Amino acid sequence: MIAGNLVFTNGQVLMSAALDSEGRMAGGIMQPGNRIPSAEMPSPGTEAAVRHLVAGLASGSPDYDKLAPKFGDLVRSDMPMSQPMFKSMGELRSVTYKGKGRMGDDVYNLVFANGGVLMSAFLDANGRMAGGFIAPPSTPLP
Repeated sequence: MIAGNLVFTNGQVLMSAALDSEGRMAGGIMQPGNRIPSAEMPSPGTEAAVRHLVAGLASGSPDYDKLAPKFGDLVRSDMPMSQPMFKSMGELRSVTYKGKGRMGDDVYNLVFANGGVLMSAFLDANGRMAGGFIAPPSTPLP
């Protein structure tokens, strides 16, 4: 089985192929690959919200007033897991916009002194962070 990304103007497709003994394609799978960043811009305020939440998670004191109530409840319940993780990664060194996720959220690559994650964010009408995800940096945009 061989696999690779097929790159097109507006995106990529991950394709795998199984070859028979004569080198002919005998099977395979195609699935969406990583999105190619385009001229799209992040929504205003999402990068600042991500930076603010990361600082709060690392210190163990997120500013829940900057989070929509339901998302704040989720962050609060995840603190025993997320606080040690963000604290162990050390200083946040860079935040790079990667593109839009399938839900319209803004996806960022976060690089820390001791690791990295993908993190997304979307804001509610009041400018509060209302949701997002955290994933390993190699995760395709959802």
